[in-house]
Amino acid sequence: MKSWIKGLALGVAVTCVVWIGVLWHWRSHPQDVGVRDLWLYLGLLPLVVWGLLLAGRWALTRAWQKQAGAAPAVEPAAVAASESAPVAARWWLLGQWLQLPAAQDAAGLLETVEAGSPRPSPDAELRDDDGLPVLAARTATLDTEAIAAELPQAAHLGQAGLRALASLQPVVESALGTLQQWSDRWAVPDTAPGGALPAHRVRVLVHWPAHWSEAAQTQALQWLRAQLDRLGAAGLPTKHWPVQAVPGDGVSLLMQADKLLETLTRQACNDLVLTLACHSDLDSAAIDRLLRERALFQSQRQPRGVMPGEGAVGLLWATQPWPLADDEAMTLCSRPQATHREQPVDAAGRTRARELTRAVDELLTRQQQTAEQICALVSDSDQHTARATELFAVSLGRLPQLDPAEDMRLLGPIVGHLGGVAPLLTLAVGADWVTQGHAPLLAVSVGDRQARLVACLDRPEPATSPDASA
Repeated sequence: MKSWIKGLALGVAVTCVVWIGVLWHWRSHPQDVGVRDLWLYLGLLPLVVWGLLLAGRWALTRAWQKQAGAAPAVEPAAVAASESAPVAARWWLLGQWLQLPAAQDAAGLLETVEAGSPRPSPDAELRDDDGLPVLAARTATLDTEAIAAELPQAAHLGQAGLRALASLQPVVESALGTLQQWSDRWAVPDTAPGGALPAHRVRVLVHWPAHWSEAAQTQALQWLRAQLDRLGAAGLPTKHWPVQAVPGDGVSLLMQADKLLETLTRQACNDLVLTLACHSDLDSAAIDRLLRERALFQSQRQPRGVMPGEGAVGLLWATQPWPLADDEAMTLCSRPQATHREQPVDAAGRTRARELTRAVDELLTRQQQTAEQICALVSDSDQHTARATELFAVSLGRLPQLDPAEDMRLLGPIVGHLGGVAPLLTLAVGADWVTQGHAPLLAVSVGDRQARLVACLDRPEPATSPDASA
């Protein structure tokens, strides 16, 4: 509410209180009331009381401002003490793998985003409640029949669930293919007693779509463990890998991975963490669910709705730099900063970016970076919903040096809505863009209705880069 409206409301309230008091006094003490009394007590007195209240409020405000202005006099000592404080912990991102309709790797997706095509198009199979084709991003070839054959009760997952697992399968295969190259680091020493654990393990954290039933999530988890056992080669003891499903959303998955990496750091344990997520909304049941939630894009009734997509992403994390080959790049990622909007982004009313702005400020403060140092931004936002409004409010307010065409990449217009996969995809694409020289970079996930996540990605300094010959 504007200040003049507040002042007017205060004046009306003061006038009513004064009039009630004066009339009550005249009623309790009968007397002759003349015109002069009316002007004096019903006209001038409310103005005097109102003026005194405003003057008192102004005096208090000045006193508070004076007290706040004196605080910086004691801050330099605290600032000097904090200058020697170490930068917050950062994690090493050893690899990223993805499977999407637009690309099968992060570099290809960046090229597609830069070119501006393909985009979600009218789907040949799915229709909305008006009988019109649904705008969706569909992977052309997914072998859902092979996935269904491996599940005892595939009906629990539905067609969209099978497509999500079919998208995840090549991601798991690519991740284990990379880990097989380090088989000498996983093997259990010959001198170790029976049942001993390998020197290093991989902690697997996976996120299933929140709308899946408990039976569907149980089957998917069994399928994933079977895939790890099947793809594990000699020297890759996947039977020792803990696998955990993380409920919630993609932001919850990454925050759980952050806590796990922090625990490994305290324990001086050099295990790796593999985060996986998959999603698909491409079947009739999923479209009906989006229609019930009034979240599906419809040009006439819901122009700010989402366009369904599908895909999977995997990220491999470490607490310490690993010795890699010369052609293998690593990226440093700050500890992610998560926040939640007070209201869903698509709720009626003015779009606010207060929570996201605060998260960006807190991240930069924790990393001892300034906003001017950020040279690029990657986000899972689209271009036609309130998410884009929220993102650009933050970029204009905190990162005005970024050029939207050259320094910013929006993934939403290409991949569609990906649910819990979106935050992982944002980091995966950001990590690849960092290796191309765009660093430091800010990754911002706004794909969820309320959950928000920001992270800063950077290249390792030469002094801390691992020695490939190690």
